[in-house]
Amino acid sequence: MQYDPNVGVGKQSRQAERVAAFQRVFEQNWARVRHHIECVIDDPDEVSDLVSDVFTLAWSKLDERKPLGLIWLLRAADNKLKDRERRRRSEVRAMDALRHGVGGRHQSDVLDAIAVRHAIETALTPREKRIVVLFYWDRLAAGEIAELLRCSQSVVFTTLSRARVKLERELGLDRLPDASIARAANTLQRD
Repeated sequence: MQYDPNVGVGKQSRQAERVAAFQRVFEQNWARVRHHIECVIDDPDEVSDLVSDVFTLAWSKLDERKPLGLIWLLRAADNKLKDRERRRRSEVRAMDALRHGVGGRHQSDVLDAIAVRHAIETALTPREKRIVVLFYWDRLAAGEIAELLRCSQSVVFTTLSRARVKLERELGLDRLPDASIARAANTLQRD
């Protein structure tokens, strides 16, 4: 195998094209993406962080032959805003749980949650556990779970249905209340 000095030049040229394409996308859209996020968030530091996240994602997805447009960037910004809101809601739920603690529940509720958690651990497959936690604890819609796991919504609904049947069978119940699954998923998420 012989050394070809032009091979490295081609890579450098493609990298330079990629950097130039990203720079154009950034310069043309940075202010509009920032303005879009500022309509929702008041904290300038948080706005800067989210704008950086959007353009970091844009860099990773960039194809210099077909640069990303404003619509793609605004969708990415909206997704980052949704992620932020989900994190905020999870933090609020966690703080509420810490404030109220187990003492705020009836003893039978705690025992029910422990029984359901045990049933989830023993009766469900890892994929079923994941979907149960995403649906009941993270409160994601079936479409969001499907997108996250790269499957169809019907697969999510079928998996939830099978998980419910398995849990009912494991617990010896006719019908398992959603609240019991949600409490158990909550404790699973914390571990």
